[in-house]
Amino acid sequence: MAQLTSVSELADVQPSDWAYKALQSLVERYGCIVGYPDGTFRGQRALSRYEFAAGLNACLDRISELIEASTADLVTEEDLAVRQRLADEFQTELAVLRGRVDGLEARVAELEANQFSATTVLRGNAIFAVADVFGEGDNNQTVFQHRENLSFVTSFTGDDVLLLSLYAGNTSFGSLNADPPYTGVFDRPGTEVDVLVGGVERSVKVSTAEGTLSSQLSALTTDTLQVRVLSYSFPISRHVNVAFAHGFGQFQLYAPTLNPYLSDFESGTGAISVFGEYNPIYTLAGGGTGLIFNATPFDDALQLTAGYLADGLAAGDPSPGSGLFNGGYGFLGQLTWNVTDNFSIAGVYVNQYSPSGRFGFNYNGLEVTGTAVANTLAGQDLLASRFTGGLVTTIEDSPVITNGYGAQFNWQPSSRFSISGWFSTFYPRLIGEGDGNILTYALTFAFPDLFRRGNLLGLVVGAEPYLTRMGGDPQDFDVDVPLHIEAFYRHRVTDNIFITPGVIWLTAPNQDNENPDAVIATLRTTFLF
Repeated sequence: MAQLTSVSELADVQPSDWAYKALQSLVERYGCIVGYPDGTFRGQRALSRYEFAAGLNACLDRISELIEASTADLVTEEDLAVRQRLADEFQTELAVLRGRVDGLEARVAELEANQFSATTVLRGNAIFAVADVFGEGDNNQTVFQHRENLSFVTSFTGDDVLLLSLYAGNTSFGSLNADPPYTGVFDRPGTEVDVLVGGVERSVKVSTAEGTLSSQLSALTTDTLQVRVLSYSFPISRHVNVAFAHGFGQFQLYAPTLNPYLSDFESGTGAISVFGEYNPIYTLAGGGTGLIFNATPFDDALQLTAGYLADGLAAGDPSPGSGLFNGGYGFLGQLTWNVTDNFSIAGVYVNQYSPSGRFGFNYNGLEVTGTAVANTLAGQDLLASRFTGGLVTTIEDSPVITNGYGAQFNWQPSSRFSISGWFSTFYPRLIGEGDGNILTYALTFAFPDLFRRGNLLGLVVGAEPYLTRMGGDPQDFDVDVPLHIEAFYRHRVTDNIFITPGVIWLTAPNQDNENPDAVIATLRTTFLF
């Protein structure tokens, strides 16, 4: 609402009305009415009277201020009489208006007195999921798993963001024919890896990470809250933003993944699998502590993302081979070109160094996508998990350095259809042993608002990361393409509750056609708050 200099500018108040002429006189003497920028009150006649009363109320308050300020000589007796007559004629509207204002002021006062913080917003979600695996020889049980997230979003200047994200869940490691268990949430085909358990040589099976559900991500906390993300981002110029980041899965929070609708930033409203959310290139080196830069030199037509993350498990350790610059790390560079309003492409490069036993598509934590053959480099590298209390070490003691190259796109020909895709190739080098190659690719399809606003049909067809060749002393492995075929339908119950049934069909699990196909079914319920 903007101040007007003359009431004659109010196009929908008729000049023939006595009230118009009377208010015109007061406005031109005291400049005290409020109207819309285009000079209209808008609405039906009854509403216009209330809007007119709002302007009149401003004039009444202005005259009262002059009287209280002992400048009553500026207010004539004639104006006081007009003021009183207008107040009498619009007394009903004025009473309603003032009652509403009083009510709003009381509600604002209550909100201010009880708000969580003047600078922080609390957002969260809770996910309940029932899931099972079906296939020949399957011995998995139906599970009920949950995951909760509390995110504290703080801004001190309006342009910066401090994010603290906490997660808890009940997903277990499952029984994987090993003691203790190591990876995965379902017992699926895997790869044998020779390890030392408490100094004793053993062979354990590492289960494939194919088909890991997105609701299982960050849920391995035994129902205790753990920090998933701690970051602070702020602009250093009009076109450059920098983020200090720590935690699990950082790169895809800041780099455009070009998979809208399916990539949901772990809110539980997108794809039902981790693989279906975004290019696995982000999971290879996306966890840790470091800096991420975003630059948009040409007003968002081009976006350059670059980041360095030290191994999050070693960044706080001052011992040799650890710390920010002397341990594992991941570097990412990405150039995104928004060709048109509905078509974007991107090229991605990653360079990662993994100490012995840390390689994998695992955010430097636990494998979340890809075959066991790929994640262990055909049995030559095992995630020496922090969850085993340091009792497990790999017999091979060779770090891995990896270069990865990816391309991805998104095209949205209409508001009801979106197609995305990616292709990535990785070249891991088991230092002193040999080189290898890993491939992954996919197409995703999204049909938003299908049958109802807020609903979503999603389809994913692709291959999770699989090993095509490996030097050194690898176990024998097949190079059959492990297809991942996924379908889900998200139903909006309310704006804060979603129910999503979905299935994942895995062919040639662990990249071996002799392994029977597996079907993972889930029913996910998501609560947003």
